[in-house]
Amino acid sequence: LVLLLRLGLSPDDRIEGTMTKLVLALMALDLAIGSQVPPQPPAQPPAGAAAPLEFEVASVKPIKREIGPGAGPWTFSHGRFNAEAATLRGVIGWAYSTLTVQVHGGPGWLDTERYDFVAKAESADASRDELRAMLQSLLADRFKLAVHRETQDLPVYTLVIAKNGPKLQEAKETEQTYGKWVARDQVLCTKFNMRGLVDLLAGVLGSPVSDKTGLTGRYDFKLQWTSLRAQKRVKSDSPPLDSAPDIFGAVQEQLGLKLEAKKGPVEVLVVDRAEKASVN
Repeated sequence: LVLLLRLGLSPDDRIEGTMTKLVLALMALDLAIGSQVPPQPPAQPPAGAAAPLEFEVASVKPIKREIGPGAGPWTFSHGRFNAEAATLRGVIGWAYSTLTVQVHGGPGWLDTERYDFVAKAESADASRDELRAMLQSLLADRFKLAVHRETQDLPVYTLVIAKNGPKLQEAKETEQTYGKWVARDQVLCTKFNMRGLVDLLAGVLGSPVSDKTGLTGRYDFKLQWTSLRAQKRVKSDSPPLDSAPDIFGAVQEQLGLKLEAKKGPVEVLVVDRAEKASVN
């Protein structure tokens, strides 16, 4: 009643007229109040993740030329990432700091199609981690790559120093990180660290390899072995192969290191999606 009287309405008014006047009066009151409230600034969008790092220029070309048994060379320094005759699975592993054999799933062409990658960051001082992040962006853009991580129970190997100590030659500062497959079972490496070596061994063994050598330098070495496939081609009554030992013997005899086998939980990178890149 007080509200009706303050709005100039009589209790004897008809209900329909009263309700109409009341609604109109309340609308007017709402507008009046709203006009006295200072305007609020527009809501700010939530702070998102930083823009992904990207190369200044990048080229990815499928290989049509005839190539040898392995990829290479790969170089990653001074803000550049170059990889010749690389499989996409291998490049994914490097981009996500994961051993190639720990990159699971995806279409079969990840292991058969080969590409030349040539990419340059805006800054020559870009770190290796920044190059990896830029490569992830490139893979997502050119190959529509999507991945996730999970843990699986797998056979694994540990690389340790053998009884008589390492036989690795210290690399020179002027050298460039370089790995080249001379033949299917022979690789020449310059300025390699232990991470590069365990990645190489993991690819040969088809199982993850962890480094427990404690070696932190960079080294030059050549590794030559006889693969299990080659050994199986030799008949049982044939003389043993004397060109090179198997990979376990080669690591111990030529590098002064040793591979120890075990089984345990391993984090793997699973490819959820990948599409072939167009020529650019």
